[in-house]
Amino acid sequence: MSNSITKLQRWLDLIAYLVGRHQPVTVEQLMERIPAYAARWVDGSERDRTSIRRTFERDKDELRRLGIPIDTAAYRTNYGLEFTEGYILRRHDFYLPYLRLAREAGSAATPATAVAERPYPLAEVELTEEEALAALDALHAVAELPSSPLAEEARSAFRKLAFDLDPESFSSNSVIHLIDRSGRDETERILGPLSDALLRRKRVSFQYHGIHRDEVTEREMHPYGIFFQHGNWYLVGYDLGRADLRVFRVGRMKSFETNSRRPNTPDYEIPDDFALEEYLQRAPWEIGEGEPTIARVRFPFPLSLWAERNQYGTLLEEGDDGSSVREFELQQTSNFLRWILSLEGEPEILEPDELKTELQRLAGAVVELHQ
Repeated sequence: MSNSITKLQRWLDLIAYLVGRHQPVTVEQLMERIPAYAARWVDGSERDRTSIRRTFERDKDELRRLGIPIDTAAYRTNYGLEFTEGYILRRHDFYLPYLRLAREAGSAATPATAVAERPYPLAEVELTEEEALAALDALHAVAELPSSPLAEEARSAFRKLAFDLDPESFSSNSVIHLIDRSGRDETERILGPLSDALLRRKRVSFQYHGIHRDEVTEREMHPYGIFFQHGNWYLVGYDLGRADLRVFRVGRMKSFETNSRRPNTPDYEIPDDFALEEYLQRAPWEIGEGEPTIARVRFPFPLSLWAERNQYGTLLEEGDDGSSVREFELQQTSNFLRWILSLEGEPEILEPDELKTELQRLAGAVVELHQ
């Protein structure tokens, strides 16, 4: 049987020591009190002390990424004459509040005397059974939804919430109809490493299938943000080969790799003027990368007013009859054509000609399908 201390045991010892302290703890105190660190710190050489200090820094960073809120705090020592920096794990940040079920809807809140007599210092959240069952139904639906990026988290929350409930008392016969998107499995495999690279500010590389040229290219970039829009996951960041910001659909990525050199050192910083919110406001046909297709569309009155009020495209000219011609920059023409088709033939694509031809083909395919 091995007597070596595993990483998990080292983490648990570190968490247990910090959560049991009400004041910040210095690095030296941690090195002396955590068993996995102490032997090499107290009796080891200078090289051993440097090595175990790096181990602690890795442990701290990994625990923070897992959601353990280890904070760095400055505090006074030597009768308030000096400032020292240490680490603290505050209980109210670390522990979740207790859930208390009120078996009858509309029951009174926990009386003050009961709060005072509680054997624990944590907050308490009161739920009626009806509210708890509704939450369980919602979590069950999210957990069972194909392609749900939150399925694992929903199952974890479901187990925690169902602990005090009858597992047979929630509805489980709801049917969800959904056709998985092409590339779903590949997207799920990439999202985890991609999120980790973004959090650690590490350079990534991948192969990307571009729709415009229908070719696969090698890309290397600094991830700035990930967002879910119109049923797809997207990555926006600085493309090192193009020396510019680019947007990539995660489902079109292959052979994803994260820079493994100096894993605890960031490769880049996100510029202060970068705002992910700007990408969340884009229409489906505006999301992508590369040279856009420029389309000009005439909207008859009163549809022209609707397009203006919703800020679709850029106004080029207005007709005497109230119509308007608007210009669009298209990264994804298929999304744009489906949107035009949904407007029941009222808008007229003026140019380019290939876009008009493709719209006619798409309309014919819809007619044939419904016949």
